[in-house]
Amino acid sequence: MAQASSNAYLLYRQWQPYDWPENRPSANEVTRSQRGLGWQNQGSSGTFGIDYDYQPLRIRTGEPAHNGHLHRLTFGGEWQYRLYRLEARAGIAGTSNMFKYQDFHSDVVNGRIALFRAINEASSFSLGVGGDHRFGTFRWLPRVRWKQSNERGQWLVDLPVLVQWQSPGRLWEFRLERIGDRWATLDKAREVESALYLREWRTELTYRVHDGEGSWPAVALGIGASIDTRVRYQDLGTGTVDLSLGEALLASLRLDW
Repeated sequence: MAQASSNAYLLYRQWQPYDWPENRPSANEVTRSQRGLGWQNQGSSGTFGIDYDYQPLRIRTGEPAHNGHLHRLTFGGEWQYRLYRLEARAGIAGTSNMFKYQDFHSDVVNGRIALFRAINEASSFSLGVGGDHRFGTFRWLPRVRWKQSNERGQWLVDLPVLVQWQSPGRLWEFRLERIGDRWATLDKAREVESALYLREWRTELTYRVHDGEGSWPAVALGIGASIDTRVRYQDLGTGTVDLSLGEALLASLRLDW
């Protein structure tokens, strides 16, 4: 049996500003960043973790029914039992004024789930189904999962949401991932209840520059891009807005203890 272990992390990610997709003199660029922290415990049968992130998404045009300060707290993990694998997370996600005034509505509860079954005990392929907000509103999609390790590293392919490669020793990591989630929102007067959906394809290459020793954390730097970034939200003047923000480069810093 594998020995149980736990680790904590801090994360900072910064995007290049997005250009507003419409030619409006009053429209400014859209800025975005992310701060995150979390804890994970890994045992013989699976992992369990708690994650929090704060993501300012500053849209400075029109009359958005949200303040752009997106908070998310989730817990869950991954568990393996014989041929079956379960991935599940649940939590709350909303704008800062909801938590400040404790004025919540039903969209604040959020989550994702996926269940896989290996073809057989010797196969590295699994078939399954997953439900989440990666492609917009919550939907169920079939999933195909393949994991393989050799002298060139470790591959994990989870179609249609993830392709990941880690070098031997996990010095380098490359990810191409579908990202998408929902945050419950309130306007400034806390009268309009709605939701913001943010979705994209994200590609990122990270390199571990320091392994960490004693109380010193391991340090990883990353560079990548968000592709086909889309945001959907309620505007007080025009109603539902569904926009493509386009592409933006990003950089990240992660500390692991």
